[in-house]
Amino acid sequence: MTVLFSLFAVIFGLILGSFFNVLICRIPGNESILWPSSHCTSCNTPLKPWYNIPVLSFLFLRGKCSFCKAPISIMYPVVELVTGGAAFVIWLLIIVPRVPLTWIQVPDLALQVLFLLLIIPISVIDLQHYIIPDRLSLSLFTCAIAVAFVPGPLTPLSSLFGILAGGGSLYAVGWIGTILLKKDAMGGGDIKLMAAAGALWGAQNVLLAIIFGALIGSVYGIALMVLRKINSQHQIPFGPFLGGGIWVAVLYGTDILDWYISLMGHSAGR
Repeated sequence: MTVLFSLFAVIFGLILGSFFNVLICRIPGNESILWPSSHCTSCNTPLKPWYNIPVLSFLFLRGKCSFCKAPISIMYPVVELVTGGAAFVIWLLIIVPRVPLTWIQVPDLALQVLFLLLIIPISVIDLQHYIIPDRLSLSLFTCAIAVAFVPGPLTPLSSLFGILAGGGSLYAVGWIGTILLKKDAMGGGDIKLMAAAGALWGAQNVLLAIIFGALIGSVYGIALMVLRKINSQHQIPFGPFLGGGIWVAVLYGTDILDWYISLMGHSAGR
């Protein structure tokens, strides 16, 4: 039964990944995500349902539009595969340990799952356009506030502290960085994203997410500079690293924090 549900989770993720491709392509241009129906971005020919089967359609078409033969971006199957893998991880590491669920846990857990999955299109959009769309970040923020007022593990007070820790800390860093560097040091989309994350997961988790995100981003940036792919003036979108930090904090933040506290305790006892 566990294998069957795991398979369902992967299939659900693949299908959701196909929808995420729509978000990635249309939201930056403020287009409707519902209309028109799926079509080739080169010749605008509407796609038949069997051309929208996640991953398999790309392989069957050999990466080319069946009508105009224009190349199909590898981004489409990659997003679908990543979302399928993410759904499997969420099922195995987040949902299964909480089964059986009570009805009080459902709204909070459902929003956590949605948030974690939406990090995928948010990250791709930020990588491509250097923006985190308000349509996604503010929607998550609003939903997190609403869930905080539903009886459950998340309370309005913990949500407020999380907003201040997530959005407030990044705003302060950006404000100081702007003064020192004489240019914008933190995007408003990053601030809104972490305010939403703080509203849902609380102050401790969102601060851990920012720390992990900064570490991942620093390693990535330093590696690119060492390889001379970029220089110190190059702009790197922070959203994907913050998203990675959220994943690490949600999945392993407590374990990492406990390990660090234990390590400090052993060091102090010597």
